[in-house]
Amino acid sequence: MRLRSNIGIIIVILAFICANAVFLNFYKDVWWDSSVYIGMGKYIFSSGKSGLWEESRPLILPFILGIGWKLGFDAVYFARLVSIIFAILVICMTYAIGLKVFSKKIGLLAAFFTAFSYNFLFFSPNILTEIPSMLFLLLALYFFMENKFFFMGLAAGIAVMTRFFQFFTLIGLGIIFIISIHRKPKSAKKLFYGAAGFLILVLPYFILNYYLYNDMFEPFKVQAHLTRATTWAHYQEFPFYIKGLLKENFFLVLLLSLPLFPRKDRGFTAVFLIPAIYLFIFSIAKNKDMRYAILVMPFLYLLLSYCLMKIHGKIKYKKLASAFFILVLAAWTATTFMSFNDAVRYTYQRNDEGFLYFQDYLKNNNGNVWTTNPLYALYSGQKIGGLLYFYSSEKLIDFINKNKNNVDIVLFNSCDIPCPPAEADPLCGESREILYNAVSKFRKIYEKGINSCRYEIYRKATSLF
Repeated sequence: MRLRSNIGIIIVILAFICANAVFLNFYKDVWWDSSVYIGMGKYIFSSGKSGLWEESRPLILPFILGIGWKLGFDAVYFARLVSIIFAILVICMTYAIGLKVFSKKIGLLAAFFTAFSYNFLFFSPNILTEIPSMLFLLLALYFFMENKFFFMGLAAGIAVMTRFFQFFTLIGLGIIFIISIHRKPKSAKKLFYGAAGFLILVLPYFILNYYLYNDMFEPFKVQAHLTRATTWAHYQEFPFYIKGLLKENFFLVLLLSLPLFPRKDRGFTAVFLIPAIYLFIFSIAKNKDMRYAILVMPFLYLLLSYCLMKIHGKIKYKKLASAFFILVLAAWTATTFMSFNDAVRYTYQRNDEGFLYFQDYLKNNNGNVWTTNPLYALYSGQKIGGLLYFYSSEKLIDFINKNKNNVDIVLFNSCDIPCPPAEADPLCGESREILYNAVSKFRKIYEKGINSCRYEIYRKATSLF
């Protein structure tokens, strides 16, 4: 009986899985960030003998991916499977919250919108942190509605430890949590449970940072530098997310009708406040990307589905309205699938001779490696001793001066480490010159110019520096 009563969400999930299978060809390329998470997983489960390490990354996803690598599974396929499972669970939790806060129809419609929004569908197998962290945010909201405040805090903490920027989505939930327990019996106890759940993972992470880097806030400082120095090409104007979301789903314009259907319960308020605060903050930030909006899509679609049901309830000719809505919904779904034609721009790796040569070379050669791109080490068991793209210019200069006699292989691509505007990194030009001078004393064993990029491999010479 229970299976039959939830057949709708089962159909949505099966359709989502089929869609992923159909478009699997688009996912042969692995993204830069994805290769970092896989490399960090190798590093964790090899005790630092394989893979790479970026201190600015949260640890939950690398830890999960490292388990698959340690068990002997193909690291990329395992990571894609994990990512799709997280996406399926997000769809299920969207449905569950819809049931809890609204109704089955609203939950099902919101789950459908989430599953077949282009960016959610496209990024679901792409081994990134947005969707996994979103699952834990949805769990935090669900536990909040169930008055299980310790588990709410625990899920919120895991969300932040999966993606640091998830903190900004938690602001809305935190406000509603504080308001809802204020002046109620045992409010201090409830606050304690929520805080304890949140800190049970977050506090050990800060302690670990102090042990590893002598600075509890080092990952956040590095992340701040990377944001300034590497995202300048993605600067956008304030309305970027509004335009992008309307392009993602033209039904979202109906959110303008939300003031006509007010509700005062805490679940509805949380569903509204979480995306409202997050989108405002990220609209102010210069660096913008539509995949950042994925974090709040389930909430927007819950609100949209609520508006649609309310509008439908006020229409006199309901059968005609339903038929029209189904036709428009089918058209929207078709636009999602047609949008995958644009995804061909993400498939450059399989035809990039220099890129493929770098990966093959590192699989078959040993030594202490410096690289300008983590993707070159994706299929290698090598430990990467120097991430030349990762350091600030000041730290890169220091790293080269201290370690230039301890490197065996340098994989260099000029397009991997462009300099940002001078105001973002005034020492960039100097750091690149020092890097070029250092590697020029190595033996160059490969050189290939592809478009405007220069691929070069340097090998340790008999006499160095």
